Amino acid sequence: MDKVKKDFIQKELSRFGILALVFAVCFLVLLRFASSLAPYQPLLLLGMAAIIALGALRSLVLAHSAMGNLTGHDTYLLDKEYTAPHPVYKVWQGEIHLMQSFIVCRNRGRLLFIPIHNMERVECRFNRTAMGKVPFAKFIMDTGKTFTIDFLPNRPKESQAIFEWITKRLGKEKVIVF
Repeated sequence: MDKVKKDFIQKELSRFGILALVFAVCFLVLLRFASSLAPYQPLLLLGMAAIIALGALRSLVLAHSAMGNLTGHDTYLLDKEYTAPHPVYKVWQGEIHLMQSFIVCRNRGRLLFIPIHNMERVECRFNRTAMGKVPFAKFIMDTGKTFTIDFLPNRPKESQAIFEWITKRLGKEKVIVF
């Protein structure tokens, strides 16, 4: 379980590092062309740091709460299966690990543990945006919880491979494609 948490934290910190770099570039451009903001420079730096810190804190709190919902048997299975070879695909703002008993996903700053044996059904849908169709999957659990994972619009083969893996594991009657 420590490896899952460590990998999640490393990936999220690298994501926030890139965000900090983008903020710094925007900040320098802003100060270059709006010299009247120079007296407010410390406040702008503090605001930038606060936004990044709050985002990182949100990710850590969500990861801790997701891990708190797991039982001892679940953590044992996750430790065993996460270190074994398994397919990993990129999704929107993260990746998805397809394992024997669980789907572990880092998506939009959240860490999701989706037990396969608790899935009631999976709805594979497409959102229409300006870019075209963006695939996503909605996992509906037997407990009433739902999890939504967004896929990358420019990698249709990966999302298709994930849909096929889910269909193979759950059966065609539990996977609905819209």
